[in-house]
Amino acid sequence: MIIKKGAMFGLDARIALAIFGALSVISGAALYSAIQESKAIALLADTREVAKAWEQFYLDTGAELNQVSTDSSNGSFHLLQTKDLVVKPSGVSNWNGPYLSNEVASTYYLNHPIYGSIRMAVFRDDIAWTDWANGKCVTSVSCSLWTYTSGFTSDSLAKSIDQRVDNGDGIVAGNFRWYCYPSGGNTFCDYFLKVAPYRNIHDT
Repeated sequence: MIIKKGAMFGLDARIALAIFGALSVISGAALYSAIQESKAIALLADTREVAKAWEQFYLDTGAELNQVSTDSSNGSFHLLQTKDLVVKPSGVSNWNGPYLSNEVASTYYLNHPIYGSIRMAVFRDDIAWTDWANGKCVTSVSCSLWTYTSGFTSDSLAKSIDQRVDNGDGIVAGNFRWYCYPSGGNTFCDYFLKVAPYRNIHDT
């Protein structure tokens, strides 16, 4: 009888451990999902603040952010001078900034304390695209303004954001897109969020 009780106790313990292990896995997955969700919400809030800053800049000044270059052979031709949202540009009246508190890293991008950098860029609307190279706003196409956030090392967060913004329609479609590429043995990703339709400078 004592042996049977010991055997039963051992079985009960194993069942309890199995249940505990299963609950731990479930709890861990739920926690990871919750963390990803909170990160997605935070990043969307940050990028939408950049969009609001651009809108307020335009409402105050009546001016568009200058593009870094209009030379189609230059990979930077689609980038806007995002620093103008933080530092008053010369020749612009009624500037009432800074519109953002980010540190200026260069003419066309701002530092982000967590992700790397945030930029604003103009991309075409007429085709599916991911990276800036095949999304360039060229002659005779409709274009839109996008926030362009760099410094990610995977697409896991992108998938969470895509689910919130576009119901998970994938990497090349909708109002949120992303592009991952290898560099120096690592993987880096850029995330893009659509802001508004934008003038095509090649057609004016």
